[in-house]
Amino acid sequence: MKKHIVIIGHGAIGLLWAHHFHQRSHQITLLTHRELLPNKKQYLKNIDGDSNHIEFTFSKTMPQDVDLILVTTKAYQVKDALSPWLNEIKAPIILLHNGMGSVDHLTLNETHKVILATTTHGALLKDNTIIHTGLGQTVIGNYQHNTPQQLIDCQALLDGVLPPVKTHLSIQQPLLLKLAINCVINPLTALNQCQNGKLQAIEFQSQIDLIIKELQQVIPLLEPTWIYTAETLKETIMRVVIATADNYSSMAQDVKFKRETEIDFINGYIVREGQKLGFEMIENKKLWNSINALY
Repeated sequence: MKKHIVIIGHGAIGLLWAHHFHQRSHQITLLTHRELLPNKKQYLKNIDGDSNHIEFTFSKTMPQDVDLILVTTKAYQVKDALSPWLNEIKAPIILLHNGMGSVDHLTLNETHKVILATTTHGALLKDNTIIHTGLGQTVIGNYQHNTPQQLIDCQALLDGVLPPVKTHLSIQQPLLLKLAINCVINPLTALNQCQNGKLQAIEFQSQIDLIIKELQQVIPLLEPTWIYTAETLKETIMRVVIATADNYSSMAQDVKFKRETEIDFINGYIVREGQKLGFEMIENKKLWNSINALY
């Protein structure tokens, strides 16, 4: 059955999903607050190099009869982008962005069905072209008021569009793993304006170890099912560094182009959670402050 999907956030990941939904004949509306609407014609360059284009529908108002709302804004944009529509939203909401903590700023009630998600797909937006830079997977999990069947239905819909998509009984675990990876890669590549692969250099290793040591103080207390040690977490992070060696992180790009970063929802989040638990988080706080000091 074809669905009507509203996507809030038309950066690279949002448009990547929009293209794939459209290719499966779902109806797509891109909700925007911009005064000047983006170009309706958007191109997609697939991972295999093939390209195609679609003319999307952009809207400044929430349409009727929506089946799913996918929010792919930056973490700091979630509240402003979603709050004006919360009173009228009946469809499930998926929050898909880097960092953690944005959902805490939303005024949710018992009618809102919220799903949290994380993805390892890579995408880059250049002018009106989305480049799918790396295949990955998406993990979703219930935040509030979704039945197990509703979550399964959502997983099946997404998996039929941009696979693989899996469900997780404790979405906190994959979210915290993505957070840990971002706590290392994003600020270091942003401050040094380098590709991810440069973090393999010996000069970064002691700092990476300090960041991970602090993460390991806090994350196991936030998520009792956390399975990583400092050693296995570093191995996991470095595998991502190697797999994405030629890429520039989203934060490195944001700093380069003087855009606001998600640092408050990445290292800033772990610092705040650590302080609640009585940990100082010196290294993560240093990175948080250093990125914010650039503006």
